[in-house]
Amino acid sequence: MTLKKYDFSIFEQYKIQDCYMKKLLPAIVLLIISVSVFPQNNARIMTYNILNYTDYETDSRNIYYKKIVEAAKPDILVIQEIKTANSVSQFLNRVLNSKYKSGLFIPNQAVNETNNAVFYKDSLFIFLSNTPIVIEANPGQTERDISEFKLVHKFSKDTIIIYSAHLKSSTGTANEQRRLKEVTTLRGRTATLSDNAYYIIVGDFNFYSSFEPAYLKLTDAESSGYFLDPYPITGVFNNPIYAAIHTQSTRWQSLPDGGATGGLDDRFDFILISPSLANNNSKVKLINGSYTPYGNDGQHYDRSINDAGNSAVGQEIADALYYGSDHLPVYADFDFGLSSSVSVDPNITNEIVLYQNYPNPFNPNTTISYQLPSSSWVTLKVFDMLGREVTTLVNEFKQAGIYNCELRIDNGELSSGVYFYTIKTGFYSATKKMIFLR
Repeated sequence: MTLKKYDFSIFEQYKIQDCYMKKLLPAIVLLIISVSVFPQNNARIMTYNILNYTDYETDSRNIYYKKIVEAAKPDILVIQEIKTANSVSQFLNRVLNSKYKSGLFIPNQAVNETNNAVFYKDSLFIFLSNTPIVIEANPGQTERDISEFKLVHKFSKDTIIIYSAHLKSSTGTANEQRRLKEVTTLRGRTATLSDNAYYIIVGDFNFYSSFEPAYLKLTDAESSGYFLDPYPITGVFNNPIYAAIHTQSTRWQSLPDGGATGGLDDRFDFILISPSLANNNSKVKLINGSYTPYGNDGQHYDRSINDAGNSAVGQEIADALYYGSDHLPVYADFDFGLSSSVSVDPNITNEIVLYQNYPNPFNPNTTISYQLPSSSWVTLKVFDMLGREVTTLVNEFKQAGIYNCELRIDNGELSSGVYFYTIKTGFYSATKKMIFLR
């Protein structure tokens, strides 16, 4: 991000030449790289089949996952093909940073099957529960459970229900019927939910076409508890016209990890949403256009994801996706309805007020509040100690009211130190300082 010059005089009142400032100044001037600011209302949910992740995974593979997660920036990460509770702890400690926590892990009823896991940023979410949806197995067979994860958004207080599924693999009528049995059991569960409930299903579904009985069952709107496909396509998924939505396989040739080969030509990995999340009048909703098979640039049909460059993510991340798994992650962004939220108060005074951010010092997020006695065009910006603009939080016309704006810093992208935030409305301006501690 290009830093913009700003009138340095607004900071003189803070006497930045004192000893404390002198100690912080070199780090602030030399180490700032970039800043990512996300409205607190937006949350990214990502699903990823990480290919039989075991307790003894090598650090080389963990490095690939770490690069992918740091680049994709999920707020909730749902994993398939992870083996044990120790595997979950290992992934948390070696792949994710301290901003994430893991939800309760419950292994499948079938001892030798892989499992589901959920990781989340505890600055945004509270984990409530993990409830297995047990699929009754036929004699001589095993079935993987579908996990029901419940989390609460800390600021909106809304609950999101996430079902993680790894359905039966392979072609053929028998396997299609087993997938149908699995999702029919799930639909029995979702049918009990309120029409206003916010729920999604994510995972590796092993669907080959939109005519699959299990896909039709999930999206059957004739009864309650159905799902919508944010990226609906018709017919057989293995088709070059659908190249931009494929998620498997990331490799053309085999690797020692035993993943599938043949190049990117199948849509196995999905995020399907409840009707409530597609309703523009809902408090929580899917952000249109955010559904993304991460790393798919639409140019790798029947090719390895890192072959001859990748315009979606660059070579380094494409290589990580290639070596990390035979599946691509899929993510979507959801609006929890809190961005620059306003509360209308008949007792608002005739003064513009810029409040002190809270918490302060902060890491990774803080709330900046301000009060407008009348409608006005508002800008709210953050600056470093040299008066350079770091980011713009607000730049729009606002009605009278009290507003709360969330500033969030991800993945160590801002150096520790003192920063300033300034509000301008017409002839009025005010500045306060805040401290970011890594």
